[in-house]
Amino acid sequence: MKTIKNMVSMITVLALIQGCAIVRPGEVGVDVHFGKVKPTVMKPGPHHFMGFIGRKIERFDTRIVNYSRELNFHTKEGIEVNSEITILYHIIPDSVIRIYQDFGAGYQETVIEDNLITILRQTGLDYKATQLITERNNIENTIKEKMNAVTGEYGFAMDLVMLKEVDLPQAVVETIEAQLNADEIAKKTKIENEIKRNQLDFELEKQKKEKEMAIITERMQIDFNIEKQKKEAERLLIEAEAIKKQQAIINATLNDRLIKYKSLEITRELVGSKNTKVIVTDGKSPVIVNDN
Repeated sequence: MKTIKNMVSMITVLALIQGCAIVRPGEVGVDVHFGKVKPTVMKPGPHHFMGFIGRKIERFDTRIVNYSRELNFHTKEGIEVNSEITILYHIIPDSVIRIYQDFGAGYQETVIEDNLITILRQTGLDYKATQLITERNNIENTIKEKMNAVTGEYGFAMDLVMLKEVDLPQAVVETIEAQLNADEIAKKTKIENEIKRNQLDFELEKQKKEKEMAIITERMQIDFNIEKQKKEAERLLIEAEAIKKQQAIINATLNDRLIKYKSLEITRELVGSKNTKVIVTDGKSPVIVNDN
């Protein structure tokens, strides 16, 4: 009896194990039962279901896929170019049911490879051979945009497009090198001319400022001299006015006394003379009557 119970327990455990599916990280699953797809995407983790007969889990990797391939295409001039192109893309998890139903597990060849070949060759025809080097970033961005527009409808997203190798004919390579050298020389010349132009503008501006400063300095000197002369004239005028007032005061107060003083001096000199004189005076001015 105990043995039967153990067997029943083991069968139950096995049934439970077989009725459990694990979806690993970086994956999503599609639940298919007797050829019919369940409408719900299975996210990472354990999933239990009953009735495992005729049931399977189709797993899809949702991590970024690195896909590289060598491809040839033609340029605008018709030159055939060999290249290596690498793309990074991933599946949008919610789109896996549609991807499974429309393309199955071989979606990369049908959706990614075929569209990449077509888009690369279409894009190549828009560029000249000499532009494959100088315009590489634009070419990569164009391919990425076109791939997203086409494959995005099916549930794919382009993360990166790299045109890693471009094998051009030697004549084209030499032409590109010559063009790059010419462009480099032109850029260098442009920079040098710009520096010279800036230096000339600086010198002209400097000379202009110096002339303006000289004019301002000269004007200030003239204004200073005029102001100085004006102040000197005012000083002389004030001094002359003072002298005039002084003379007026002297003339008003000292004239009579001065005349009397001078008269006395003359009288004293006459008195001291050896000649005989008759002097008549009123005390103000002497009058000589007789001089022998």
